[in-house]
Amino acid sequence: MTPPGVQRYLRRATVLLAPAPARRVRAELHGHLYQSMLDAHVQGLTEEEAWATALNAAGSALPAALRLARVHTLGHILRGLLVLGALGGAAYAIQGNHPLQPTHVEVHP
Repeated sequence: MTPPGVQRYLRRATVLLAPAPARRVRAELHGHLYQSMLDAHVQGLTEEEAWATALNAAGSALPAALRLARVHTLGHILRGLLVLGALGGAAYAIQGNHPLQPTHVEVHP
């Protein structure tokens, strides 16, 4: 059974993610924490001490949450902004309210 402190860490580390990626990332993080706990447990720590060691090695959940959000959401945000920009440009192009002004150049010898 996963201790409540580990469950809290997993929730905090994935709080900025959408539900589907959050579930996948939580599962992966849990696997890493579990392996760290097993490594510490094999070295003679109790299971409780081993979980605490694993959490300590993982670091704070807030920086992890920010890094995970950047990895899992920044690409979607940038794609959305590009699509909005393209749609705005297309709307402006078909609007037809912008007169074309002929450009002429006077040449004097």
